[in-house]
Amino acid sequence: MAEPAQPCTCTPYQNFCCCGPEKGISVVQPSCQNLPDGSVVNNPAFVPELGKSFWTYKFITDCASGTKAVSNLGIPVCEVLTTEHITVSEKIDGCGTFTPVPFTVTKSDPNLGTAPEGFRFVKVETQNRFEKGVSVEYRLEIVGDFPIDIQPVKVKAETNILTFDCDCFQVPKCAPQGKLVISKQCGHQIVNNQATLNYNLTVDNIGKAPLSNVQFQDTVFIPTQLTFGTVTVSPPTLTVNTATPGQIKISGNLGAINPGGEVLITYTIPVTGISGPGKYIISNTARVSATGTEATASCSTNLDAAQVSSAKCCRVSDGNQGRFTMTISAVGTSPEVRVNVFDNLTVPGGVTVQFNSFGGCSATFANTGEPVPTNTNISGPVRIRIDCNNLLVPSGGSVQKTITFTVVSSTVFGTATIANAIETITPTDPGAQVFLGAGTLPVEADIAVELKATCLQPCT
Repeated sequence: MAEPAQPCTCTPYQNFCCCGPEKGISVVQPSCQNLPDGSVVNNPAFVPELGKSFWTYKFITDCASGTKAVSNLGIPVCEVLTTEHITVSEKIDGCGTFTPVPFTVTKSDPNLGTAPEGFRFVKVETQNRFEKGVSVEYRLEIVGDFPIDIQPVKVKAETNILTFDCDCFQVPKCAPQGKLVISKQCGHQIVNNQATLNYNLTVDNIGKAPLSNVQFQDTVFIPTQLTFGTVTVSPPTLTVNTATPGQIKISGNLGAINPGGEVLITYTIPVTGISGPGKYIISNTARVSATGTEATASCSTNLDAAQVSSAKCCRVSDGNQGRFTMTISAVGTSPEVRVNVFDNLTVPGGVTVQFNSFGGCSATFANTGEPVPTNTNISGPVRIRIDCNNLLVPSGGSVQKTITFTVVSSTVFGTATIANAIETITPTDPGAQVFLGAGTLPVEADIAVELKATCLQPCT
């Protein structure tokens, strides 16, 4: 089997297989390789947490006039593998990172010939992505762990069919017995402020013998603050057990799986209630087993539930300088959240004001949608819509916005009231978090205008 992934040093640089040149082309299997997460490990390597093995090969072309560029190449792999089990990534020397490229899996090819007994070729067409004087790496990311075999690598360069057979290229061969491997993806989506947990699993037999009576079990650990609804499972022969608080157990018999066979498993779990704000981790581990073989896969998804509170207050200075301040605060252990706030401000008839600032928010006349100018006389009655969008409310903190204005004059006999109220608070990105609300709205503060302005809900 491939060795478990361990840190690998690239200095001094080493290859355990360096084959060539033939017609100006060499093929190398380096001792170290890059994984998708950027780590440098042994080559080949198996990563148990991912349930995948990684195999890297390098193709080098010189600059001689008679050298032809590589047009396609073939690397032998276990014959039960299909394109569903493999990802091929390419890194052209000096051009950045590995990039997934198209490929096929074939037993026999008109250019590469027939793959060795028990193998198929992973065939990559270069499609003029590079020419000569280049070193190109190919990384095979394969579901499962495999015994190692030594096999030649094939290259087609224009009309030249080249076989690099230096008795040192390590490739993945099939296990002689049935061998299970399981992979899993989990996540969630939020629609109409309700979260649904989604799970997709594949169970494969990557060995050369059939397996019968394959057993499956997965336990999903749900934080007790979450309430879930009816679990939907496919295939329907699997059973769901929710008797243990905070756990959902899914299990059953998958029947027989032939060599190269695959069983797809999906389930969805609706979250129908969340008792309070917070960052919730839903984790699980699936296990599949048959006689002589078993495999596991784990994953987790983070579900955020945000909640805020709102407050509105006012202040008056010099008799005619008014100020309304809104404060949006995180509640409890709420994670940070971005919100859109709709605020309503009413200037009564007979009162004339000049707005100095809307705190960076947009202000429009409610009846026309036209922007409200600053430092300009505005006479009531008039209602002004103020929109403060994409406000970041940090976890454990708050955000404030202040509207300032000057009362220019009033022709009202007695008292007139300038009213300002937070009408609605909604999440900017409703698909990012479950939003548990903003308390009781509207929240209002009023300033009474007589011979002088007086705040009725003073800021503390």
